[in-house]
Amino acid sequence: MEWWLLLTIAFGLLIVLFCLGLPIAIAFLALDIVGLNLIFGAKGMALLSNSIFESVATFTLSPIPMFVLLGEIFYQSHAVDIAFDAIDKWVGGIRARLHVVTLLFSTLWGAISGAAMAVAAMLGTTVLPEMERRGYDKRLSIGVILGGASLDPLIPPSVLAVLVGSLANISIAKILISGFGPGFLYSAIFIIYVLVAVRLNPKLGPIYKISSTPREKMLSLAKLLPFGLIIFLILGLMMLGIATPTESAATGVIGAIVLAICYRRLTFQTMKNALFGTIRVSAMILLIVAGSKAFSQILAISGATRGLVQTVVGFELSPFLLLAVMQAIPLFLGCFIDQMSIMMITIPIYLPVVQVAGFDPIWFWCLFLINMTVGGITPPFGLVLFVMKGTTPTTPLEEIYKGAIPFVLMVILGMILIVIFPEIAVWLPNQFVQ
Repeated sequence: MEWWLLLTIAFGLLIVLFCLGLPIAIAFLALDIVGLNLIFGAKGMALLSNSIFESVATFTLSPIPMFVLLGEIFYQSHAVDIAFDAIDKWVGGIRARLHVVTLLFSTLWGAISGAAMAVAAMLGTTVLPEMERRGYDKRLSIGVILGGASLDPLIPPSVLAVLVGSLANISIAKILISGFGPGFLYSAIFIIYVLVAVRLNPKLGPIYKISSTPREKMLSLAKLLPFGLIIFLILGLMMLGIATPTESAATGVIGAIVLAICYRRLTFQTMKNALFGTIRVSAMILLIVAGSKAFSQILAISGATRGLVQTVVGFELSPFLLLAVMQAIPLFLGCFIDQMSIMMITIPIYLPVVQVAGFDPIWFWCLFLINMTVGGITPPFGLVLFVMKGTTPTTPLEEIYKGAIPFVLMVILGMILIVIFPEIAVWLPNQFVQ
């Protein structure tokens, strides 16, 4: 069978299984079983079991449950309230204050936990009603929350970054740290957009007097400083070369537990919920990875990967055009399927192409990671969009789409800047990680 026909059939079956509502992991495993049986017969099951074991029994994936647990502890203990209140006091009484506070909080929270859906749910249920009550434009408010949530999987620690690094066979530490520059760039772009928008149309965001005394500001800053210690435990130790990503994640979890105790937010029920949430999410992710690894082996054994690479090289596209095509595909797919599915489908195919094209792997996969983060807020099927819909049931989905679109366009603008100035993504990891 021709490689292109095999590739078309495989992707077509995957899309059909996704549309039938089958879980991602089960869809991949079903396709793996069928494919390996067709190629190797009964011996294919032995290959599948070996592939599953080898794909999850790897040290590079060990930060995932730690990062998930870290976010669960903060989320379940409601320690986020302290961070939000502290930022609120320092921003002051500027126009569209809650918009700016939301984006700054999302930036800080992105350096502690990389769960976009959790952040969108939290802000959608707490901050959005307050914005509506104070007369903020709802569409812009929804967009701000979605944009802020999209920062969390980009700024380390990030489960998505660990997955990309593991599947693409690159340094986990480097791909994690590469998200810093783009994350802060997007935070600045979003804030500038909000400030310009409310300046041009004051009705979008009201101004109201609010003042905090210097004493209140210093007290709030003192409460915020321990979060800086957590960030140092997670990222500082890794950047200084003292700890691996797994060790940094573990020290971050210990720091989060101590911090929750100091804030008197840690209870038995909190830890129970955090642990059960971690088990559910981590098991799902690892099962998806197992299915994806076997799928990539089928593509390699069948010759589909080699045929695709030879075809792409045969087109003799310029590096810029090849990069544009390779980034446009996951961006388009993000309109219809979730990030995990996109990663599992595209990364095995992209790997040899990136090597042949000679792209800087950290730079390319950082751009790919940005694509994955924006996929959560890309209409019509971004998962974070549906989380937002769940927090505000009376809001039409069309209104949520309209709120998300400007931020999706700003993400694309940021990607263009990173293509022009690759140092935004690669300077920091090259300085601190060997």
